[in-house]
Amino acid sequence: MIQIRKPDISFETKAEGDVHILDISGQLDAFTVSDLKNEIKKLTDTRVSKIILNLSKLSYANSTAIGTIVATAQQLRKRKGDLKVCGMSDDIRKVFDLVGASKILEIFKTEQEALKSFS
Repeated sequence: MIQIRKPDISFETKAEGDVHILDISGQLDAFTVSDLKNEIKKLTDTRVSKIILNLSKLSYANSTAIGTIVATAQQLRKRKGDLKVCGMSDDIRKVFDLVGASKILEIFKTEQEALKSFS
């Protein structure tokens, strides 16, 4: 029997004023991208329009997941909001660069820098 194990992913959300920060731990790929979509939907369903994704605990991201992040940012911008990314490792930054997401998203080293960019 073949057993497929879903990679580990977890999310933690906190708010700083009207900005919501989503800390993502684990791996973002084709198996977990639906989990990411659900977490973002929980926020956007409550009219949250300013989101920071903190990727400091993310160990892997593929192009499918990055595409979801870019699409979310574009949707939020249509509603006068935005999605910004912070804390990613050099390896994950390379994937963002390869797929062109670095040209579309604002990427910051720290959560504090990302928060300041909303003011």
